[in-house]
Order: sequence, then structure tokens, then C-alpha cells
Amino acid sequence: MKNIGIVILLLTLTNSAFGQQFLWSTVKSDSGGVKKYVPLSSISKEVLTFHDQYKFYFDLSGYSKKRFIEEINYGFDDWNWLYDIKDLTVYAWKSNTGSGSVVMILCVSKDNVNLVLFSSDIMAHENPQTTNEYEKDKFISWFKTLLN
Repeated sequence: MKNIGIVILLLTLTNSAFGQQFLWSTVKSDSGGVKKYVPLSSISKEVLTFHDQYKFYFDLSGYSKKRFIEEINYGFDDWNWLYDIKDLTVYAWKSNTGSGSVVMILCVSKDNVNLVLFSSDIMAHENPQTTNEYEKDKFISWFKTLLN
């Protein structure tokens, strides 16, 4: 149920549902499917590949679960999957915005939800931050705070 809820959530975050692609998660697949498992210890390294690939990232972090649901709720009523997550869980998807691709990193802990978007489309969301090489260490330090 968690994976279905997250897919529906991410469909509401993008302009287009076309091209939605699951990249990886810190949850091992029960079905033994093709989903890529990434251990928590490797998340920062995985996320840095997007930092290096895209021009911008967008900080949508700092939500309580309740507030995140209020912000993202576009008619999706079943948010139980979000409240079922008690341990830090991270998901990554790639989607098409119509003006390029966007990678979404969703970090869910017992009480909080953090979302980071990567894109080369400055219009993908508000308040873009550049992913330049000079700010990489600062980004790494900041991102690690989302994993606590």
C-alpha cells in the first residue's frame, strides 16, 4: 500500500503522469521485482548523482506528516501509508514535467516528510537553488540533516 500511495502522490506533484519512473528506495521489495534497493548509508551518494546531473534543486523540506498532507492533498483521501512509516524511508522517482525531467527524492521519517526536487527546468517549482560545484559540500551537509 505504501508504494501505491507514493505513486499517486507523485502523480499529483508533476504536470504530467507520462514518463513516471521509479528509481530506487530504502525499502526492500517484498515481491522480488525490479525495484532497486539502496541502503540508507548510500543515500547521500545516490542523491549526489542528481546534484551533478541537474542545474537546480528545490527544497520542499520541513513538513510534519499532517502539514505535508494538507499541502499535497489534491483529492487523495487515503494517506494511511504515510502514517504507517515509522523508520526513515527514502524514495526516488523520475518524471517528465513537459519542459524536461524532474527527480523527486522523498524522505519520510516517523514524524516528518522532506521532499527535494532536481531539475534543469527553473520553472519546475519555486525558489530554485543552483547545483554548482562550489556549493556541493554545503548541499551534502544540508541533505544529511534530512536523513535524521
